[in-house]
Amino acid sequence: MTTRSLEEWVVAVQAETAGLEGPAGLAGTVQVDVTGGPDGDVSVHATFDGGCLTVVGVGPTPGPDATLTLTAPDAADVLTGELDPSVAFMQGRMKVAGEMGVVLDLLSMASTDGARACRDRVAARAAD
Repeated sequence: MTTRSLEEWVVAVQAETAGLEGPAGLAGTVQVDVTGGPDGDVSVHATFDGGCLTVVGVGPTPGPDATLTLTAPDAADVLTGELDPSVAFMQGRMKVAGEMGVVLDLLSMASTDGARACRDRVAARAAD
């Protein structure tokens, strides 16, 4: 994944998640570190407030409330729906550090039909 395609993915996530709501208590910043990709390790971050995604950005963020770490193949499978994030977490394929409450709220949000539909739209845009 090149920086340009990563930035395009971030734009797609921002566009496709407008109006998506998770648990009202979902608040904080989550950093996702993807390791072993063709362009090396990459990070993105997302900030949630009141259950809504408010910011998505490329790169690490200072002091995230939680950090999720996945290998590039597992991250790709999560993005395409081949791997459920909760399954990745329970199987130890997604490492977690930080506030578990934020992570559990995020996993809850990711399991909704609305979040799955957003994921599918983002994946479709990335395939174009």
